Amino acid sequence: MAAAELRAAFALAADLAACGRPEELEAALVGLPSLVGAAYVGAGELRRSGGEEAIGVLPQVTQPYVFDADALADWAAHHHQHPVFARLPDARVLGPSDFLSAREWRKLGIYSAYRRLGLRGELSLHLAWDARRTAVLTVHRIDRDFGERERELLETLAPHLRAAYARLEQGQEAERWRAALERGLGHAGACVVMADAEGSIVAADAGAEEVLGRWFGGRAPADALPPALAAWVEASRRAPGAPRFVRALEGRRLEVLLASADGEERLLVLRERRVGPPDPAELAAALPLTRRQAEVLALVGEGRSDAEIAHRLGISVRTVGHHVEHILDRLGVSNRTAAAGVVHAHGQNSPLRPG
Repeated sequence: MAAAELRAAFALAADLAACGRPEELEAALVGLPSLVGAAYVGAGELRRSGGEEAIGVLPQVTQPYVFDADALADWAAHHHQHPVFARLPDARVLGPSDFLSAREWRKLGIYSAYRRLGLRGELSLHLAWDARRTAVLTVHRIDRDFGERERELLETLAPHLRAAYARLEQGQEAERWRAALERGLGHAGACVVMADAEGSIVAADAGAEEVLGRWFGGRAPADALPPALAAWVEASRRAPGAPRFVRALEGRRLEVLLASADGEERLLVLRERRVGPPDPAELAAALPLTRRQAEVLALVGEGRSDAEIAHRLGISVRTVGHHVEHILDRLGVSNRTAAAGVVHAHGQNSPLRPG
């Protein structure tokens, strides 16, 4: 390998080491085709889940993106014939000629994808492999096959390409977890705030600013934790296991949990709760009840008699009795005490709706 080629390979390795996002990997790989004398660089990925397999192309490691739908369909339909992709993982840089003669290669169904694009030479490198997926990077030529020089260059870059792919996959996995966590917290009526060691807010999900405004109005500056909350965070950090921050006001309660206080970050989970029975709208949304049945159930939860409920809602006692029967049936409980227990559970744990 010439000194200039080696310097170029090391420069690309340094660029790969700095990649953490798809667009950064895409930018770094722009120089790979010219370095190895390739027309195209691509990557295929086989994902396995529940006994099924799904084939895809990774756009961020494809330079340039020329693999049309028909060629991709041919490739996906015959991927099991690919001499490298379908093999057990191998750390080496390999090509079809390592396993098949030119005639055997051209007889395979997968070759139609190569013929469609006029590809003649190919080298492949396993990027990742486990029970869930196999990913392979390939470089292609349209005029001739690759030689030992190109294999040596790819061998030099192989660990850096694999490391960049792993970081990309980890980042995407972390983003999926973050999005799922935010959705889960949102469904639970919670939101998250991240603050630094000085109490400045560095990140907050949707709704967190509104929650802080409701409970700590008039904060200054607006990008800092309220003083009372900041003081509690610092005290909790020094004394692990300290109780959660709780503030109550007019039938509502704010609970704050310090989920993490490692290093420079403090992660706070905020949740608003209603103290006492929920309103009928919340019961109707959470349980298989009509709005009127929810109104009756809320009063059952307060221990009201049928006569009291009838007077409060302006309906007959007999109608209340019918509603109670339907409520017990829909909730799958046998008596009013059990129904009241359902109300109590939702009342003490139901999150407040924004606004």
